[in-house]
Amino acid sequence: MSPWIDTLRASRPDPERPRVTIAIPVRDPDEAVFADCLRSLMAQPLFPYCEIVVIDSSTRPVETFDAFKDILRVFPLSRKNVSGARQDALDHARGEVIVGIDSDCVADPEWLSRILEPLDREGKMASAMGHNLPGVTGWISDWFQEAYEGWLFYVSAEMDGIRYMFTLDTKNYAVFADVARRIGFDDDLKAGEDHDFGTRLRRAGYHIVYAPGARVKHVHRQTLSDLLRQQGWHGFGYGQTVVKNRLDIYCRRPFRYLVKQGAIFLCFPVFCLKLLIEFRKGGWKGMRGYFVTWLITYRFQAGMIRGMARRGGWSYLKVRFFSDIFSRYTGGTIEQL
Repeated sequence: MSPWIDTLRASRPDPERPRVTIAIPVRDPDEAVFADCLRSLMAQPLFPYCEIVVIDSSTRPVETFDAFKDILRVFPLSRKNVSGARQDALDHARGEVIVGIDSDCVADPEWLSRILEPLDREGKMASAMGHNLPGVTGWISDWFQEAYEGWLFYVSAEMDGIRYMFTLDTKNYAVFADVARRIGFDDDLKAGEDHDFGTRLRRAGYHIVYAPGARVKHVHRQTLSDLLRQQGWHGFGYGQTVVKNRLDIYCRRPFRYLVKQGAIFLCFPVFCLKLLIEFRKGGWKGMRGYFVTWLITYRFQAGMIRGMARRGGWSYLKVRFFSDIFSRYTGGTIEQL
């Protein structure tokens, strides 16, 4: 058990002075899923020490608010974008620790204790990130989960039995409130606010620790078109943060990728040959996986260029184009780990 949880359990639950704030940004949620989310929070053993702060930007009345009004503190969005909602939550939070979850996520019974467990002020472990699981079934969810599992280890490093993250996912995370307020969320970012926050958190000298036992089920996109739209949006947000922080932890070369893939696609027989190779290795599933991966990567890279253009303008894109095509691009630096 972590020192912070030991201290928490030794204190008396006080609804007027909660020790933990669970922050949820809400915009036109699926009522049934949102209700399941809140029930899963109420079932947490540490729930008596918590408050739930909801930042609402819905375009319609949310019926779930009335059903759970006794446990919710609901505030309208005063800033802009989901990053603004996360900053608003910091303004209204009364807890020493902020725990984030989204309205389309359902937490495991031990989620809260597991996400709080790694926190340690003395070790500068100011934030923790949990593990997401699919809340729906189907090949798109399977593909997405495989990609997510790979991403987790791509953006982390293990030292002395602890896995440190280079970024975080704000649908399943915890952070000391005072640290979060010093770092802050940039409400000018339409997407990628979690990566921006994590980057600046680490640059300030703090650590983000992976908590594999803190699991939530995420009811994410269920169709290919939704998944492609999501990946384009992720790329857009990531491109903005790359320009802002001068750090590309993925070491992407979007211009080189688009030129290379465009050349392959123009040589259509070469593209068909690659599909045939994948079919011989894994059948229809293998070929479909290759094609979907190609589409999704294309959407992310194209979205990344759009995000860089919005944040850095044409002058930045020009420099980035020549860097992508001709030079050895290392992705930037960060003074930690």
